[in-house]
Amino acid sequence: MSDFLSKFNKDKYHDLVDEQEDKKIKDGNDKKAENKEETESQQTQESLASAAELEEIVPERETQIKPGPVSSRISRREDAEEEVEIDVDYQRKKRRRMWLIIAGAVIACILISFIYYMLVHVRLENFVGQPVAEARAWAKENDVEVELEQEYNMEHDANQIISQSVPAGDKIRKGKTLQLMSSLGPDPEEVIPLADFSVMSQVEAESWIDENKAENLQMVTEYSDDIEEGTFIKVTIKDSGIAESEYQRKDSAAVYYSKGKEVFEKNITIPDFTGTAKEEVEKWAETNEIEMTYEEADSDSIEAGNIISQGEAADGKIAKRDKMEVVVSVGKATVVPNFWGLTAEEAAINYPDLNVITKQVFNADASYGTLISQSVAADIKLTEKDDKNVTVTYSLGRPYLKDFRGQLEGDLPRLFYEEYQSKGANIKYIVKFVNAPEVKGTVVGMSKFNEFVPMTYTVEISISNNTSAPPNPPAFIEDEPVGPVEGEPGQPSDEEKDIEVNVK
Repeated sequence: MSDFLSKFNKDKYHDLVDEQEDKKIKDGNDKKAENKEETESQQTQESLASAAELEEIVPERETQIKPGPVSSRISRREDAEEEVEIDVDYQRKKRRRMWLIIAGAVIACILISFIYYMLVHVRLENFVGQPVAEARAWAKENDVEVELEQEYNMEHDANQIISQSVPAGDKIRKGKTLQLMSSLGPDPEEVIPLADFSVMSQVEAESWIDENKAENLQMVTEYSDDIEEGTFIKVTIKDSGIAESEYQRKDSAAVYYSKGKEVFEKNITIPDFTGTAKEEVEKWAETNEIEMTYEEADSDSIEAGNIISQGEAADGKIAKRDKMEVVVSVGKATVVPNFWGLTAEEAAINYPDLNVITKQVFNADASYGTLISQSVAADIKLTEKDDKNVTVTYSLGRPYLKDFRGQLEGDLPRLFYEEYQSKGANIKYIVKFVNAPEVKGTVVGMSKFNEFVPMTYTVEISISNNTSAPPNPPAFIEDEPVGPVEGEPGQPSDEEKDIEVNVK
């Protein structure tokens, strides 16, 4: 049995293979034969597998299997030789099918993974230099968290993105956090000493402001009739206590440059303002930005406050900011007369439209009653807007020094002021105290009195210093006897009688 199997596996197997190959060549183009060969090949493989199994178990069964008739074994072998056909391409086809299945599975997995990756990841945009709001909107739309940090930066404006944690173009998983650094703009506390703008043109000044990010330093241009266009005018800092060398970016300041002289077209029609109220002219001038000048004059025909005449003809043309003049009526005027030859009484009565104030003063060169001056010159016109008080001064002649004996010392300042000093005479006095029977403080003598003196003169006045003299005049008591009866209580002594006599 072992020899049979050995021969079958080696010699007979190769013969069978050669036969199968010849048969395959002959029937290769026949599709039906090919299907039959495939079926027979499968049967052959099964037979070979059975033969291999028999070869393994033969040693164990040699002692048990009894040899049968030789003719029956030969017939079975012949039958096997007729039925077994082997397909040599089977294993190759099977391997190819297996590789195709594996490749399809791998491709499917890769495709599924790619689709899943695309669904849960998003490609990041370049937000550098973009506003923070734009980055937040993109993150919200793509389900990405944003973590924002801020710092001062000179290259980027406030709220612009400086950098991002994931480079532009890379993928980021949804739900993850994107870290962004945004700008706070330039540091407002940084000290940037102001340049000397007086030697810089307007363009250079603007460039300096842009380079230093001095956002609170405003460039102001204004018209000027005296300064050439583009020329520096001034620098102002809101806080006057800050020096230009200590200027910080947060401080408010302005640098002024000239726009030159402003020129306007003469396209404004001038109305006829004659007889028009001044208020209407002021309103027209303000509306059209005309520099109006108002002169005043009296008029017997034009009511006060209305226009008498105008510097520019009616229906003419004038430009904005041009100058124009109108004359405004102040009403009828009163002419100041010449008061020479009039007395003080006549001056006060004859001119009721004027408030004539007469005044008399001493004058060594003008006789009494002579007109010395008048406060408003003759022929001057006074209107309702003017002060109509006219002071007319007449002469009292040379000063005459009166007799002030018997007056009290305390009345002398008033008397000398009212009588002389208020009337232009510089008459003064000096006091000398003397022993006299008059009561203390009484004027008992003068160095000169009752005569003319110069305009400037000092008189000596003697004052009594008698403290024991009775009052002068003596006190008078009603319903009392004229005097006490001699010898009775209350009768005056001889000394008191002497004093009384002296007083009289």
